[in-house]
Order: sequence, then structure tokens, then C-alpha cells
Amino acid sequence: MTTPSASADWLFEARRIKVVVGHYGSGKTEIAVNMALRLASRAGAMLIDLDIVNPFFRSAEVKPALEAGGVEVIHPAFALTGVDIPVLPAEVERAFATDRFRVFDVGGDDDGAAALGRYHARFEACPADVFFVINPFRPRSSEVDQALELMELVARRARIPVTGLAVNANLGSETQPEDLLAGRAFVERVSRKSGVPVAFEAGLPEALEGVPFKYPRLPIRRFLKPEWMD
Repeated sequence: MTTPSASADWLFEARRIKVVVGHYGSGKTEIAVNMALRLASRAGAMLIDLDIVNPFFRSAEVKPALEAGGVEVIHPAFALTGVDIPVLPAEVERAFATDRFRVFDVGGDDDGAAALGRYHARFEACPADVFFVINPFRPRSSEVDQALELMELVARRARIPVTGLAVNANLGSETQPEDLLAGRAFVERVSRKSGVPVAFEAGLPEALEGVPFKYPRLPIRRFLKPEWMD
């Protein structure tokens, strides 16, 4: 079991494939981007964008920043054209034939998770850490039973079990320490009811520093914040 630490060093332990899933607006893509960049800071890393449903907040949109950070990006055809055609590139298969770290950013909700299910046999041969991101301040994730239902649907459609919960109690620049603590308590309730452990907490560095350390942390640098959120 990974020993909790205040840094992101825990990312380099355990499985070399990381899968990030979650509801629209949960922050899963931002987490996947930051996770890939952190992994690439020490070793080769790939980010596989399997978000074939949502035309917004795709990790492929920050491909130049990812590549500058040493991350190879694989994304669906048409991902940056506004055309929603679920064409998955053959290059995805390469993610299972390398020993580099790989981060899969999977489309929101159960419909998006179906793309991951296509690689069921591959994940059986190459087990992954599967993180379900929860932002309790977002619709469809504001009640424990809602979060549980969505997590079960995603796991069923993806045909891969969730191995850990990611706390992302995020209200943007308005996030306060009490919001992080409330989000942590919420995800802990989800953990108790599901039996899935809390894997890590994500957030802006200054926000994380305002709460007592309890779980491994992933400090977030914003890449996908659109102009209309200013």
C-alpha cells in the first residue's frame, strides 16, 4: 500500500497505468493533465484522451503544454475540430506495450466510460489504478447516493473496477479551507459506503496548504480554465 506523503511522490508507486474517470465538471481532465505532467517530470509519460463525448475541457486542447512537459498525447480523431465522431486511434494500443507511465482521461459519466470498455482485455493483462474524481459541489455529485450510483455506472460501462477515490472539492478561486474539509468528509462517506478507499486529494497548492494533511496530495496548476470563468 502506498504510504501517504505530502508531496506527489506517491504517484510513482504502484501501477504504471492511471485511469481518471468522473462526472462532467468534476475536474477529472485537469487532474489527468497535472498527473501526466508530474509523472513526466521524472520519467516518460503518455496521456491518452478517451473523452469522446464532451467537446469541452479535453486534455488534447493543451497538447502543446503537455508535449513541452515531456508528455506524449494520444487523442481521438476530430477531438479538436468540434465534430463528435467517436473514432479511437490505433495508437491507443501502444499504451499497453510500453513501460512508461500512462494516464487515461476518460469521458465523463457512464456513456463516456464505454470507450474504456473496449480495452477490457488489455486492462485485465495490465491492471491500472482507476481514480473516480468527486467534486461534491457539482450537480449529480452533491449527494452520497448520487456519487455512488454514478461510480457504479461508470465501472460497469468501463468494465474495470474503481480502485480509489479522488477528492476534488473545487469552487475555483472561491475555494476556502472549510470547503476542502467538507469535500473530504463527503468523499469519506462515499468511501465507507462503497468500500473504495480515498486515494488522494487534489487542489490548488494554496488551498491544500490551508488544511491538515491526511491523504496523498496532487497540487493542481490550472490549464483548462476558460475565459468565462474569470
